Amino acid sequence: MIKLIATDMDGTLLDDNKQLPENFDNVVRRLFEKNIRFVISSGRSYCTIKNQFSDYIDDMTFICDNGAYVVDKGKLLSVSVLPKETVKEVVRFCREHDLMVLLCGRNGTWNNAKNESQNKEVRSYYVNQVNMEDLTLVDDDIFKIAVFEESGIENDGYVKLAERFGDDFNVQLSGKYWTDIMNKGVTKGSALKTIENRMGVSYEETMAFGDYLNDIDMLNNSYYSFAMSNAHESIKKVANFMTGSNNDNSVMKEIEKHCLA
Repeated sequence: MIKLIATDMDGTLLDDNKQLPENFDNVVRRLFEKNIRFVISSGRSYCTIKNQFSDYIDDMTFICDNGAYVVDKGKLLSVSVLPKETVKEVVRFCREHDLMVLLCGRNGTWNNAKNESQNKEVRSYYVNQVNMEDLTLVDDDIFKIAVFEESGIENDGYVKLAERFGDDFNVQLSGKYWTDIMNKGVTKGSALKTIENRMGVSYEETMAFGDYLNDIDMLNNSYYSFAMSNAHESIKKVANFMTGSNNDNSVMKEIEKHCLA
């Protein structure tokens, strides 16, 4: 019996217009009635997520910033703050390689977007954001560094960041244009494992959905692991099951099939 469900947002739960499924409220309310925990697991920050899910704050768990900030039923469960000098070092490194940086912190999100295209990308994922030319001046506890490359980051920026910081920090490819940096050991999967242990839920009782490389650990901590049809090829190799695309309401369909039939 499935007791815990975790889903990524972008490219998974949300459609390409960043919209929730029309039957989302109906499905999650039925899950609550069956005492099945529903977890939103995202690279987005809590300040963004809590706006979209304000009606569910006291009933859901939120894995934010790829596991660096976790809120369980309205209460902060865990937080992982990056060393301030490391944040500055990454900012300087990205400046040298012409990469846009966004810092996800306790008091907001800080970015150095330089044009409307970059600003639009930031706005599509984050709220409470401040644009600053010199991010080394940010005075905040930073949980995650998100790095953006407009031409696609997997074969260029991600490689450089992984070579420079990968030995000491978790450098994850989180989208076609984004790479995220967190403390070592911080992943969606490690956060999900903590929640499983906290609830007394096993691997066989957990369901998860994902589409990109920052979802790998989360899928590995779930027997009912589903890769979206639009997922990165690496995700399809890791997941135990396949489902349709994020535009086909596939997450809700699988939940109804396995948990609410």
